Amino acid sequence: MKFALWLVIYVIATVLLGPWLTYWMMMLVWAAMGAAIGGNGSRVFFAAGLGVGLTWLGQGYWITVNTGSQLPEQMADIMGMGNGEVLMLVTALLGFLIGGFSALTGNRFRTLFERNTPYYFGR
Repeated sequence: MKFALWLVIYVIATVLLGPWLTYWMMMLVWAAMGAAIGGNGSRVFFAAGLGVGLTWLGQGYWITVNTGSQLPEQMADIMGMGNGEVLMLVTALLGFLIGGFSALTGNRFRTLFERNTPYYFGR
């Protein structure tokens, strides 16, 4: 349940802040969210990665369908990818990796300051 909630939070943050912030500023936002959420690093990585990747895929598809632009096809031809859908999938993969590693970085930064003192000598 927490994973789905984290995923939705990352999607909402990406949709709301994405138009005004660059990707590297969004990386700071995702890292701060990863630090604030805490918990298991793999869950934070996949929640952020899926949230950002699916959002970037959805936004790319939405913009392409609504505008009827040929720009994705032209960019895919320039890059040698064949068609615009492959370009959108590559963009989603990059969003997955960037979002996931940003949140994991924030999560690991948080663990530096958590106090986990093991008890020795029978306590």
